[in-house]
Parts: sequence; structure tokens; C-alpha cells
Amino acid sequence: MIKNSIHPLTGKHPFLLAKAISIKGLKRRRKVWAYLPSDYFSNTDQHYPVIYFNDGQNIFEGWKAPFGTSWEAHNTMQHLHHIYNVAESILIGIEHGKRHRKSEYVPFVKNHFSIEGNVYADFVANELKSFVDKKLRTLPDRQHTSIIGSSLGGLNALYTGFKHQDVFGNVGALSPSLWAAPSFYDLVRKVGKHYDMGYYLSVGTLEGRYTISNTKRMYETLIDAGFAPHKVHYSLVLNGKHDEKLWQSEFANFYKWIQ
Repeated sequence: MIKNSIHPLTGKHPFLLAKAISIKGLKRRRKVWAYLPSDYFSNTDQHYPVIYFNDGQNIFEGWKAPFGTSWEAHNTMQHLHHIYNVAESILIGIEHGKRHRKSEYVPFVKNHFSIEGNVYADFVANELKSFVDKKLRTLPDRQHTSIIGSSLGGLNALYTGFKHQDVFGNVGALSPSLWAAPSFYDLVRKVGKHYDMGYYLSVGTLEGRYTISNTKRMYETLIDAGFAPHKVHYSLVLNGKHDEKLWQSEFANFYKWIQ
């Protein structure tokens, strides 16, 4: 069952697009938030790119975030639009499953495909995207569809985008928790490139040498798998920590990069 509502201040504040959208393969429901471009209602012939975010609790307003700090993704986009005239997108924040977060975000268990991780990836690429495309004026083609996340959410964004290359054109993996999926590198080499993709990977210098080396290794693995070097970006951020402050600034860089 899907329940949805449109906030009267749409275009100024995030709003609840789906109160309880069903992940059928897991018999679970999830809240989904949305933020629309500022001219969405005044320019009714316009359709927009879409960016999907994992860990939706942390994406928009800081007062709603578990740790009091968020990416402020909507404000970042508005800033880029007003200062640099960067085109706006529809932003979709998918709340994580709380105690199910790790099992849904990690695609492998002991080097075997995880049922929960793959059902979740398929839910985002198929069921949720179809729902969003029906409810909102999107540009539904893969060139205008992106997915991004951080930490375990970054790992999942990387996996979901790679698995569904026919759906997503760009992936943002910020501080991805690749330690949780050592089989991923071999999968990327084995499956390889099927569509042109943009991959934005970043990590902070204060996140630990394994996080840095794993992210750099995935960057190299994607290129070895056939993805164009100019479409695979690796950023090592000086003094960056594993936190929302880093991911907020790196989202801005990702957003400019996919334009």
C-alpha cells in the first residue's frame, strides 16, 4: 500500500512523497521524501532529472537527522542553482530500514549474494523509480537518473547502480563501506561495463587507510572493467572525516560533476 501527500510549500521544503511504500520482497515499508525544483509548479511543461539518496533521514533538514546534522541536499542544490546557474533536479530521499539497514545495504553475505541486499537494490531500481516517474514530472531515461549514498549507503548506491546499469547513468559513492563486500571487486571485473556510466567516488584523509585504499581500489577496478576513465572520478578530501560535513560538501561536488 502506498500513501502519499504533497506539501503546500513544495519547492521550498522537502515533503513526504510516500508514507509507506512497500518493499514487496521483504514485506517491509519505507518512507520516501522528495524535494522539487523551485519552478516545478510554475513551469508545468518542464521535466527534471532525478537523484535518489540512501539514508533519507540524513539528506535534507538537520533537525530531523539522527545526529542533528544532515547533507542539506536541497539547500546545496538551491545554492548551486542561484550562484552558478546549475540546473535543478528532483531529489528523492529513501529512509533506511533502521535495524535492517545493514542487511538491506550490503549486497553479499560471506561472498554469496545477499537476498535482502538484492531485493532492496531491485526495489529502488524498479518499484520505487516506477512510482516516482508516475507521480512526478521526471526525465525517466538513465542519463538523467542518479543514485548516491554514504558509508553503507554509499556501498549500496554503488552496487545498485552497477547492477542496474540500464536504469542509472550516474552513481555517487561517498566513503563507501567496501570492507563489508570484499566480493564486489571480482563481480565488477566479471560483469564489466554494459552501459556508459558516471561514477563519483570520494573519501576523506582522516577516514583510515583501509577505507582510502578500498575506495581507490574500486576506482581502479571500475576502469579495468571498461568504464571510461574520464567518467570515473576519485576524490581524496584533505582532513575529511566519516561524517555528514564531508558528505554535504562532496554532494555539492558530485552535483556539479553530473551536470
